[in-house]
Amino acid sequence: MKRFGCLVIISMLLLTGCGSTNTQKIDDLIAEQEQTTTAGTESSVPEPVVSVPDASNGEYDVDLTALDSNMVYAQVYDMVFGETDYNGKLVRAKGIFDYYLDPSTNHEYFAVLITDATACCAQGIEFVLAGEHAYPDDYPEIGSEIVIHGVFNTYEDETGAYVQLRDAVFETA
Repeated sequence: MKRFGCLVIISMLLLTGCGSTNTQKIDDLIAEQEQTTTAGTESSVPEPVVSVPDASNGEYDVDLTALDSNMVYAQVYDMVFGETDYNGKLVRAKGIFDYYLDPSTNHEYFAVLITDATACCAQGIEFVLAGEHAYPDDYPEIGSEIVIHGVFNTYEDETGAYVQLRDAVFETA
């Protein structure tokens, strides 16, 4: 968990270099996107109830790949640090694959890193693939672009609170 904690700390440090502390524009963009994605569909979007996400119909609760680079970063920031509850939502994301092996626990962490429009800031979302997989055989090369979807989940351990996509599936082009 120390590794993922490091990812969060690095992401927060990157955020401090992104300019103004005025977050009103980001808050407005998030509110606008939430209205657009939920207007008239709140009752028609089912909660995922399968252990492995079924996105064969192309429907996601949150599709980060459909947003422009400014909006996607604002949405991910809200998912990680905001007050909106995304738990149980089927989320699709596109970004850069990253991997970390915690030397003290031998636990492996996998993440999709999503950058803002200028690529100066990045936010990572940890993911856990559905089924049994071995690194590096079943994973892409570090630094390569991936598209992945999974069920959004938050969890806590002795080092802090974290977010992840569980039962995740890599999408092929």
